[in-house]
Amino acid sequence: EHLRRRGLKALDPDHAVSMLERAAVDGSVVVADVDWERFAPAFTGARPSPLLEDLPEVADVVGSTSRAAAEDGGHPFLDRVAGAAVMERSQAVLDLVRSHTAAVLGMRDMKAVEPVRAFRDLGFDSLTAVELRNGLNAETGMQLPATLVFDYPTPQLLADHLHDTLFGAADREPEAVLLADLDRFAGAISGLSQENAARGLIEARLRSILAELGGVAEGDAKSAVSQQLDAASDDEIFDFINQELGRS
Repeated sequence: EHLRRRGLKALDPDHAVSMLERAAVDGSVVVADVDWERFAPAFTGARPSPLLEDLPEVADVVGSTSRAAAEDGGHPFLDRVAGAAVMERSQAVLDLVRSHTAAVLGMRDMKAVEPVRAFRDLGFDSLTAVELRNGLNAETGMQLPATLVFDYPTPQLLADHLHDTLFGAADREPEAVLLADLDRFAGAISGLSQENAARGLIEARLRSILAELGGVAEGDAKSAVSQQLDAASDDEIFDFINQELGRS
């Protein structure tokens, strides 16, 4: 299924066996049944391909694809979000990225695409990256690079880039910018190993931020510690001291 979606079809068994016999005789190294209309645009979109560019079938497909893109002046997504509120438009851009990502990966629902999960972890490769790029270009009229999933490694980061390019960064409300920053931060934290020394510093900074927001008041924090000490046994307290300070 993975290969079929990219344009590499299963060979007819009888034909495949006869080709194998020919390969053993004349030294052929590749025999494949290729759907060039699916395979060529994705394979050549990321970079020039000296291996394929001289094949007449590839030249015809790539040429017709380029002409169709130049002649197509419709931008369905921009038409849909025209006049939408800022927050609605930001969500629409994220939904656009998630829905196209799900389609490229063969998922039934965009809910399976977590905004802060890396495209790499979702199963993207260079061919699926080109498919996503082509779909987003067709919807928005943009000319995104084939490397977009590597330049913006999560759906949320890519959606932020699309929004800022289409509508301007200043057009997003401060709350939306803060939430997007939190999503980026959450994605970065998820990539830290449990042994990373920075985790403790990050946790302390987050607790400080929560205190500023009123989520963890200083008095409440002291009260919680006091309650834990009151409930702890002497052995538990001594174990805690030994773990934190070491035995003297």
